[in-house]
Parts: sequence; structure tokens; C-alpha cells
Amino acid sequence: MGLPIVLVTGYPKFSIYNENVSEKMIQFMRNRDYGPFELHTLLLPVTEEGSNLTAKKIINGQKFDAIIHLGLSNSRENISLERYAYNEYKMTENDNSGRCITSGQIIQNDVDIYETTAPMNIINQKFLDQKNVSWSDDPGRFICNETYFTTLSTVSNMSMGNQPIPTIFIHLPNEKKINFMKQLEVVESIIDCMIAKPKLFVVGGLIFDKQGRVLSCKRPKGDQWSGWWEFPGGKIDLGENPYQALTRELSEELNVHVIPIQIEENVVFDYIDKQIDLTILNCGIISEDEITLVEHDDMKWLSREELLDVKWLPADLPILEKWFNEGLPSLPQDLM
Repeated sequence: MGLPIVLVTGYPKFSIYNENVSEKMIQFMRNRDYGPFELHTLLLPVTEEGSNLTAKKIINGQKFDAIIHLGLSNSRENISLERYAYNEYKMTENDNSGRCITSGQIIQNDVDIYETTAPMNIINQKFLDQKNVSWSDDPGRFICNETYFTTLSTVSNMSMGNQPIPTIFIHLPNEKKINFMKQLEVVESIIDCMIAKPKLFVVGGLIFDKQGRVLSCKRPKGDQWSGWWEFPGGKIDLGENPYQALTRELSEELNVHVIPIQIEENVVFDYIDKQIDLTILNCGIISEDEITLVEHDDMKWLSREELLDVKWLPADLPILEKWFNEGLPSLPQDLM
């Protein structure tokens, strides 16, 4: 597996501005050595063609692990991390092609708003005490917003049920307000946040009923993954092995005491903000009347043919697809 590929884009000068700090930024970054990742840079024309250029690259099969769009906002005092992109034109001046669209949608029949797919919690922790970096809810309605919206629309709609590419737009202020090297430091730190993921070790229980069906549990309302289905289980705490962790988790989640029998599967899966190392342990047969749902909204017993009938968490799904195609694990001989 190669290094993560990070795309950083900027714009040339436009309107009344004699220079654009985002252009200077990507030109400077091209000459730096980034060992942990492979840097790609792109200068986007301040036109409709430029706003669609990143999306076209993705559609044409180019792979990126993170996308950072940079742009100039001469009126800003801080480095602005744009949280949203809006599906609307409200241009108040011409772009570099002479185009000025004062109303209408950027992409017909698309959603009204997309939120950044960058790991906001990691970024927030990184910049908690830095007053010159802040989130913004208003990216404007010029080329910056158009570029951001078309990119987020593409990465969201091409994710195929997986986590979309982490993407963010950063508005940089005039260098007189924050010096260039400080702005560069912030941009490089944002990249670190987007490609450096904490690794969590978790366990899940493979539980059968007497008909040989597998237990799946539905994540509760208000949860980040509300409505998705999963193996019951959770994080391995410090000092625990997978068997101990699963016994504790099943007691907390299902109000049952189970001694796991053996490890059946292990997968490593990358989410936007973390990497999950998931171990599935065979827990044998448990009767439904022994189970009390403490943390889940619902449960279902699924036969092999029904395994893919529910919306499994992305980390769980590869295991279920394997079992659907190859068959379910068996109970150990001494329990059959």
C-alpha cells in the first residue's frame, strides 16, 4: 500500500487583487519534501471549468486520500475552515471568464448543502487553543463555493456507501493579517489531521440462535451511525484481551454473560477520522429470551441468505459479504 495521496488546490489572482496567497501556497508546497504523504497540487482557473476540475479528475478515476481547496478571502482576519458548501449562485462580480451568475443552482436536483467530510473532531482538538483558526459557515457564493460544492457532491455520490474522501475548503486571509509561514503551518497541520488517524481496537460478537442465524443489532437514535446495523461489542479497554473485552461489552449491551469461544475474523478498516481493528469472536448459541437490548434500538436474526438485507457498518460489511458468499462459520465441535 503506497503513501496517502493529498491534493491541494489554489487559485491565481482575480478581480482587483494583484496576487493570491493560495497560488503562492501551492507553489511553495511543491518544493517541500512531505515524507508521510504524496503531494499533488493544482492551480484552478477562476472559471466554471476550474470549479469542476477536481470533480472531473475524481470521476475519471484519479485517487486521492484527502482534498484541501485553498482560496483567498481578503476580508477575513482568521484562517477560515469552511464547514459547508451551498448549491446556489449569488455572484456579485465576474469570474475570470466574464461569467456572473446572480441566482440559481450549481447542480440541478442536488441537495441544498453539503458539509465538509474532513474529520472535524480531530481538527478541533488540534486547533482548540489557536485563535487565528476558526470554522466558518459562509464560504461566499463565488468560485470558492462552486468548487467546494462540486467536489463535495462528487466525493459524496461516488463513495458507494463507504466514507467519502476527506475534503475541506480553507479561506486564507491577506498575508498582512497572518504571515505566510504561519498560514503554511496551519495548512500542513490540517493535512496531518486528515491523513493521520487514531487506531481503535474493537471486538464484535458472532452470536447464533438455535436455527443457526446470526444476531445483528441496530445503532440507536442520536448515535453518529444511527440506523446502521452491527455486531454487538465495542472497544478493547487498556489491559483487556479480546475475550475479556467482549464478555464485558455483551454484559453492558445485551445483559448476558458470555464466554467467547474463538476468534473467527479480523479486519482493519479506515473511516474518515479513525482506523478500526475489528476482531469477531464466536460466542455460540444464545436464546433470544436471554437478551435485553440496553444500548441498541432493535435486533434481528439473519440467515446466510439474509445477511446483506440490513445496512451494516462499513467496518462490519466485508465480513458479512465473505460469509454471504462462502458460508457462515460453524460452532466448535464440542458445542454441536
